[in-house]
Amino acid sequence: SRLLTVHVMAAEGEDVPPPDESQEQPEAPQQIWIYGINDHLDVEMDELKEKVADVVTGNFRKDYVNICQSLDFVAHSAFARKQIASADDPSEVAQAADNARHDDNLSVNSILMDKLSMMVLSVLLPACHHLVTVKFSNCKLDLEMLQLLREGITEAGTVRSVFFDYNPLDLPLELKTERSNRGELTQEDLDGLEMQRQRNQEFRKLRSFREVILRKYKTIDECFKKLDRDKNKSLDVHEFMLVFDKNCDIKVDEVFECFEIMDGPSYGDGDGRLNLDELHKALDSIPEVAEDEEMQDPIGTVLALFVNESSVIEELSMRSCEIGRLEMRAICSELGKVKHLRCVNLWGNRLEDVAMKYLSDALVDAHSVQYLGLGLNRITDAGLKLLVEVAGALVIRDKDKLHSVQVKIKHQETEKAAKEKEKAKTAVPPPADPKGRERWHIQYHIDELVDMGEAPDGTGPVWWNFRNKHITEINVSENFIEDLEVIEEIQPRGVTGHSLILWRNPVCQKLIGSPLLAAESGWVLHGVE
Repeated sequence: SRLLTVHVMAAEGEDVPPPDESQEQPEAPQQIWIYGINDHLDVEMDELKEKVADVVTGNFRKDYVNICQSLDFVAHSAFARKQIASADDPSEVAQAADNARHDDNLSVNSILMDKLSMMVLSVLLPACHHLVTVKFSNCKLDLEMLQLLREGITEAGTVRSVFFDYNPLDLPLELKTERSNRGELTQEDLDGLEMQRQRNQEFRKLRSFREVILRKYKTIDECFKKLDRDKNKSLDVHEFMLVFDKNCDIKVDEVFECFEIMDGPSYGDGDGRLNLDELHKALDSIPEVAEDEEMQDPIGTVLALFVNESSVIEELSMRSCEIGRLEMRAICSELGKVKHLRCVNLWGNRLEDVAMKYLSDALVDAHSVQYLGLGLNRITDAGLKLLVEVAGALVIRDKDKLHSVQVKIKHQETEKAAKEKEKAKTAVPPPADPKGRERWHIQYHIDELVDMGEAPDGTGPVWWNFRNKHITEINVSENFIEDLEVIEEIQPRGVTGHSLILWRNPVCQKLIGSPLLAAESGWVLHGVE
């Protein structure tokens, strides 16, 4: 290691000899990235794009460091060049450079990111054609950073797999005010905006907890009548969670989050205790959100960018991001337009049956999707039925409904014929990335209608309508699916050979030894032990 001379400042009044310029001075140590080290810099996206045009080589780590040096900011350790070769061995240096050019995975784990690094990532991704996968795990990306990431994933690049896992999201500051537009915000203004943001975040979480209660009870009053408690007694967090678990069978994360909010500065004293009557009043006083406001939800709107019509992402993982009904409403409003998405991983979120309604509606048109990862959520038998009525057969008995399906199929066939005719004229090649790899897509889709004859119960003719046979696997492990009759009903309606994974659901014990496990047609059931 290199020894550095330490210069000690002389005491006041002493003469300090000038440095000996004839001697070689040691190099200043290179700065190491820490959170906030670049916050004093104000770099515009246009300036970054100009720098990229000057230094881009297509090697992400090399280009990233060069941009950092040219703009005089400290490079993030997760993006900087890997130190894997000795500078004394040219052959190892050359091999390391070659490896970097072919490294197709940019993976960042358990480290905070900053806006400036995400801006550079955003402008470099379209030019770095060795990158295929970008992964962030437990990095606390905020909405602005996620939006920058999405802006960098375009048809000009080769990235097709995106992961941002273990990344719960908070509401952003609402900076769109008259004073902020004029650049006149003071520290007091910012403090006020942060307090309002925190208040809105608390309303959001309390509203989510209220929805949990209303899924089990008709009203909030009905739930609180079930609670076995002394109205005047305050509870610590353990007693609070036990009350809801014991009396209401509610043991979700929102119970603990609710306690923290009610014990915080907006509602409580921070003494670690809570009176349930105070919670009852708070839940009753939360302002309602209109439907159009829900569709414009800030978090859901940003997440929806990753599945919109212009997205070229083929594999998307949003595992354990606290995504619930509200976020899924905005996500699914765009999902039906997606062209290239093949796999969606939503494990470990807060998805329940209403979210499955949004998802199933979107999947009717999202024909590129093959895999759904929905494990460790809150899906019940009702939510599963909604999913498999899209990925499997929807039973039709009504003649008016039958006619509408026939009209839809006729329209799809006409549309396919028109596209084929146009394709023959123009010879348009299939969509491909800059390296010539064909992007995943479904060129045509036509629903399928199968006449099943007379219903077994003698109630009349039955047809099966298959609306999305492209979904080959649905994983609903570790949910709340428990009704054996539901599985017996839906299993024959699946596409033969397609998989339904039920691992660690209550129904699995009831399925042991069932002939459904060896069925030669319909869903292949997995995860029964």
